[in-house]
Amino acid sequence: MSFSQRQLGVRNAQHGVLGLLTGANATLSLQRKRRSRHIAISSRPSVMPIQATEAYFIKLGRSGEWEIECLRDGILRFGYADTAHADCLAGNWDAVRTFWSSYRNDTGAGTRDANQIRVFYETGGNALFVTFHGGLLYWCRAMPGVTVDADGTHMRRTVDGWHSASITGKPLRTDRLSGALLRVQGYRGTICSVAQLSYLLGRINDQLPPSVVAADEARAAYLAAIEELIGLLTWQDFELLIDLIFSSSGWVRLGSVGKTQKSVDIELQLPTTNEVAFVQVKSEASSAIFRDSLDRFQSYDKYDRMFFAWHKGTVVSPDDTKSIELLDCKRIAAMTLDAGLAGWLRDKVS
Repeated sequence: MSFSQRQLGVRNAQHGVLGLLTGANATLSLQRKRRSRHIAISSRPSVMPIQATEAYFIKLGRSGEWEIECLRDGILRFGYADTAHADCLAGNWDAVRTFWSSYRNDTGAGTRDANQIRVFYETGGNALFVTFHGGLLYWCRAMPGVTVDADGTHMRRTVDGWHSASITGKPLRTDRLSGALLRVQGYRGTICSVAQLSYLLGRINDQLPPSVVAADEARAAYLAAIEELIGLLTWQDFELLIDLIFSSSGWVRLGSVGKTQKSVDIELQLPTTNEVAFVQVKSEASSAIFRDSLDRFQSYDKYDRMFFAWHKGTVVSPDDTKSIELLDCKRIAAMTLDAGLAGWLRDKVS
């Protein structure tokens, strides 16, 4: 699929449904996830690990003027139109360096120019080129051979196009990449070496650093412990926990529309969007109990969404969950941790 077709797919994927707790902001988050998912599928290169001994950042034209063309057509375009193509093909880099030193009236600048030109001409299949566009990192391998266009600019073709995803299809979003890698975007020249090669390959190959793996394992263990602590709450404290989780996410409690032992109905409103939600909190639940709550929700006209929270029992998700969120103990544990309420929970059951 071409880069332009992916752009069209991105626009088509931007009609999402509302997210879990933060209304309009969550909608934007879901849109981005859908957009990234679409690009990742279309730009997934391979499931084989990518190997490289070096990587280079390349700036595709002044102010990115060649980015769209290069990403769409699977090419790398490079300036330095006054460079003698014959000298480059012959490997006469002293002549290239002498020309640019004279042109710049600066030996150091001429040397840097010659080095960048040499990288563009001679970099082989053991290297990756990377660039950035539209909030994504793109990477490619270059085919051998450089051609010169009528305007003097230089061009190389990629092996199999530019890729904006890891080998398993995860979008390489710049907001989830290390600042150490992203620093290359500030390079004032055209081509520079990427010092963070191991990190880059790890992201492309979906290989997490050991410290991240350890952090993920620690989080999983912590979440399991939080689930156990939630099970120790009284139904009144469980209701309070749910209330605190929603409050930390911007929801405002309007009141309770019904309250019985081990069950409470809460009305919430999100001020940023004026959404009104119906929240059913159950200490124990089953699919039959959930269906009863669902019938009640659907009988009301004033509510935009429904949240059904419980920590004991099994509930089968309905086919249509567009405006319904099921919050089981596992999900509530994650929300408790993310809302910074783990300490409060520990103190409550201590």
